Amino acid sequence: MLKSGSTSVTQSSDGQLEAREQLWQAFHNAPLDDAEKERNLGLFIRSASLARMLAVSDLYREIVRLPGSVLDFGTWRGQNAVLCENLRAIFEPFNKQRRIAAFDTFAGYKSHTGDGKVANAHFQDGCYDTGNGYADYLRHLLALHEGINALPQVPGGHQVVEGDIKDTLPQFIELQRNLLVALAFFDMNLEGPTRFALEQILPRCVPGSLLVFFQLQRDFLPGEGYAYVAEILGKVRHEIKRSETYPSLCIVKLL
Repeated sequence: MLKSGSTSVTQSSDGQLEAREQLWQAFHNAPLDDAEKERNLGLFIRSASLARMLAVSDLYREIVRLPGSVLDFGTWRGQNAVLCENLRAIFEPFNKQRRIAAFDTFAGYKSHTGDGKVANAHFQDGCYDTGNGYADYLRHLLALHEGINALPQVPGGHQVVEGDIKDTLPQFIELQRNLLVALAFFDMNLEGPTRFALEQILPRCVPGSLLVFFQLQRDFLPGEGYAYVAEILGKVRHEIKRSETYPSLCIVKLL
């Protein structure tokens, strides 16, 4: 069952949503001070959230030997970007050339019915709106994490890019003359932006680059389905597999 809220969509049942609420209350009312909560987040993280984090970790381990940046299209709250900064610190702490760029409008969907697909009742205008100022907050978070990690005095050049991908990505590429892409996340749910971003970055990918799609198998989100990207991927040699820990996540590896 799909349920939509003010900012997101979930496939959880009513019982699962109630359990999630109880878990949140357990976190809020835990007999721990804030420092202990921060050190014991594993007490409260849900298996689905942990599975996604483990999947991102698996992806990062695959690109450690590759040059190139990590691009996150449809970053929303920016969790992938922050995870990748911390995975960089774990798996390659001295590689400050591994840059991370998070792309989003941060304003949610807007009149997406004209994007070449049937309107989806679960994605109303404004869905996934992060609120005013969130891009700056995400920039602050990335800087905080990088400041805690190795070589904090050497900035990694991470970026949070706010706006329509069809405007911001060409500008980003133009300014990054030596850009290579090692890992790219696609979670925009819409055909037009997904195809556009894919076409833009393919020339900057290298053998072994990973293109990661969160919605490739989900029929209720056809805008990111394989039928829409197959034409583009058909131009390059690639293999496709799913994540072992997060089955809805599909990984395209360029050969």
